[in-house]
Amino acid sequence: MDPNATVNSPFAPGARPLAGGRAPTVSSEYLRMFAAGVEARGLDIAPIFAASGIDAAILRRRGARVRVGAAAEAWKRITGLLGDPLFALKLADGLPMGAITLIDYLVMSSADVGNGLQGITRFAPLMNDAEQLTLTVQGDEARFRFHNGNGLPYPIEMIVGVFVRRTRDLFGPGWSLRRVCFAHAALGPRSTYDRICQAPVQFEMPYTEVVFARELLELPMPGADARVNAILTGEAEGALAALTPANGAPSFVGGVKRMLEDGLLEHDLTLTRLADQLGVSTRTLQRRLRAAGVTHRGLVRVVRQDHATQSLATRVSQGQIARNLGYSGAGAFQRAFKRWSGKTPGQVRRKPARPRSR
Repeated sequence: MDPNATVNSPFAPGARPLAGGRAPTVSSEYLRMFAAGVEARGLDIAPIFAASGIDAAILRRRGARVRVGAAAEAWKRITGLLGDPLFALKLADGLPMGAITLIDYLVMSSADVGNGLQGITRFAPLMNDAEQLTLTVQGDEARFRFHNGNGLPYPIEMIVGVFVRRTRDLFGPGWSLRRVCFAHAALGPRSTYDRICQAPVQFEMPYTEVVFARELLELPMPGADARVNAILTGEAEGALAALTPANGAPSFVGGVKRMLEDGLLEHDLTLTRLADQLGVSTRTLQRRLRAAGVTHRGLVRVVRQDHATQSLATRVSQGQIARNLGYSGAGAFQRAFKRWSGKTPGQVRRKPARPRSR
């Protein structure tokens, strides 16, 4: 096989710029994770990195970063060379505890699962700032959700694989998942997803997320150490501040949009729900939105349009997209989409390509 070949993917290359126009990046620690997995499979990472525009010397420099587009190219080259589109999902099989350096140890020293996951969501940009992780609780369920900013499935599958493996290693039979959902189609055999996730797996869903019982958030971490955790948290905060200066910090409007994205799954995009989540009155929230130059209705439209556009790049039916967005049926969704974009859903829909069989 041509070492420069890449697998076909239904996901657009590149990544959306961050606040202030800054290009998203990944860290040397992130690169070391999949470099270790590549070399364990018998490949030399140096020429793969070189072909992707990455100097392999970065692996020896703590905290160094490269553009996420270069990392995405490396992902595609690796999966193509291995002929294994599920390489990322299986990566955790050979990734020892501590391989994710600071974040691994920060989680292990946390008081309980909930605190550990909150640490991951806050400090995930230290590894890859093109992705966002959120932890939400609804009723008796907790959802650890993955928002991919570069459109590539491999990094997301790596995170899911690491999550399910780490939790089983830490808690054994005391831990179980209710379901694992992927926003993309299956990249390989269903049996591999079943083996790794050990839970019902669903594809082409509105979000990629791991769902488990809310009560598991209270499980104490085996290595809980408040003093060590405080030291590591301080180090992580410093690294995060250096990575995201004040003018690049997440905005109020951006936070509201993420809450609305979560609200899609609950079919509740109301102003009341948002205000409750923010701990303010609806009047105060409206005032803050006006001051930011937006409205609740406008943000709902943007979130629905973004979700619809992403879903139309998959095989999810228009009827299902309509239900996910809270419309009464496909007709109502089609009319709304035409108002937003000037085009019908059918005009923008494209058939997703599948990875080549190797």
